[in-house]
Parts: sequence; structure tokens; C-alpha cells
Amino acid sequence: MKKYKKGEYRDQFVIAYLTNLDNYKSIVLWAEKFALMLKKGLILLYIADEKYTNISTEQASKSLEQINKEIDLPFTHSFVALKGKTKDIIHSTGELLNGVMLISNIDNTSKDKRNPISVDNIINNFYSSRIAYFLFNNAKAQDNNFEEIVLSMDSLKESKEKVLWASYFGRFANSIIDIYYHRYRDEYLQKQLNLNIGFARKMFRNFKISTRNIHSLNRSTQTDVQAIDFAEKENRNLCIFQTTANKGFIEFFFGLSEKKVLNRLNKVPILFLNRRDDIFVMCE
Repeated sequence: MKKYKKGEYRDQFVIAYLTNLDNYKSIVLWAEKFALMLKKGLILLYIADEKYTNISTEQASKSLEQINKEIDLPFTHSFVALKGKTKDIIHSTGELLNGVMLISNIDNTSKDKRNPISVDNIINNFYSSRIAYFLFNNAKAQDNNFEEIVLSMDSLKESKEKVLWASYFGRFANSIIDIYYHRYRDEYLQKQLNLNIGFARKMFRNFKISTRNIHSLNRSTQTDVQAIDFAEKENRNLCIFQTTANKGFIEFFFGLSEKKVLNRLNKVPILFLNRRDDIFVMCE
């Protein structure tokens, strides 16, 4: 694949992360859907990480070339097989491949340490991703047009980035957005939540995006965990969450909300955003 010099113009890409070169169609279908929705190119990515596979980059490239020939898109589509640690390569996809989103399936029934898409490995390897990553279990791309999506809202300042991503779905897929939240007992946290909800409503109103407020009375269960249960029960099409940046007392005793979410994942896919000091969002 062509390498680019710093500052050189290049297209942006949706990255389809393939770990099984014989069972790839569902991932490619999702990647094609996002490429069409966002009007971006598509790159098939295979990582030859000896921790998980014995397949070489040469072997993988031959398979990727054939898969790439099956893709029918009006935008650039290509493939690349890279050798190295999965975590490092996932982290670098923003700059290395000019990625805006990474697509992967997940196997939340697997405890195999050599399975790159087990819950533990997904959390470990994707935790440093600088671009949004989309994870699905049983959700089918051909059955999902993102009619109704759930945006989990909390008191953290980084909420603005996931609001921005939610607006893409409202603008490009005409999604109705459920703003899911619960109130805080702490006055300061509640004030921050109010500011975040106010920002979201203003942005969605400016783009004429339809919203609904889902106010949970449950203050004891983590908001994201409640939101995925709500989405699964109410047949929503997507959840948008952010991962835990600073693990503290609550996470030590009650566990990461994203691990609980992924263990629940069934028919509703998730778009995850990692919190960062810098901002790395999709340009238009």
C-alpha cells in the first residue's frame, strides 16, 4: 500500500479489521455501509501478531487482495497486512492509514487468550485507539439503517466528542437520537450533566436532528450499562459510548462499564470513543 509523507493530502478511510480471513463478510458489509454513509474510502486491515496468529503478512495479503476485489464502492478501497503488536497498530491507524473509524466484530463468549476479538483482548488492544471504533456481535449490516440510536450522557467534559459523532448519524442517516442519562445527587456533577445535555440539544437542534430524552431513575447502575440494556430491550440500532479514562474507586470495586457492556452485546452494535487530551475527529 502507498505510504504518505507528512502533510501530503490523502483520503480518509474506514478501517475493516479482519482477524479471520475465511469469515469476513459481516465486517466488510458494515465497513461498506459506513464508507457510503460518511463518503470515505475503505481499507481492509489484517494484523500479523504472533500472539494471535501464525499467518504471515504475505499470506494475508493474498487473501486480502481477493476480498478487496469483491468490494463494490464508488470510493477508494484497498488493503494492507501489517506485522507487529495489535495494540500498537490499532493505536496508529489514525495517522498511518488516515482512518476515521475502525470496524470489528467481537466474540463475547470466548475466554481464549489467543482470540483477538475476545472481550478482554478487545478492551486491551483498542483502549489506546485514537479513532472511533465500531463493535458488533450478532447485528447485521443489511438489517440496520440506524433509525434510532442511543447516546449515553454523563457529567464528563469529553462528552462533546461523542455528541459530535451522534450528529453524524443524525445528519447522514436521519437517525432519531435517544439522550440517555440519570441525575446525580452531587450538585456539581448535575451541573456538568446539564451543560452537556444543553450542548447536545443545541447541536442537534442546529442540524434539525430529532431527539428524545430518556431519564433513568436508577442512580446505582452505571449509565452505559443501563443504556445498552435499554437499547437491546427496545430494539435500538446503535449505542454511542466513551471508555473509562481514569480508573478509580468505582471501577476497582464495580468493574469497567465497557467490559459489562461488551459482555451484554447481542443485537445492538456499539460505537466507542476513547477519551484523549487531544481531539481527533472526522473532517468533512
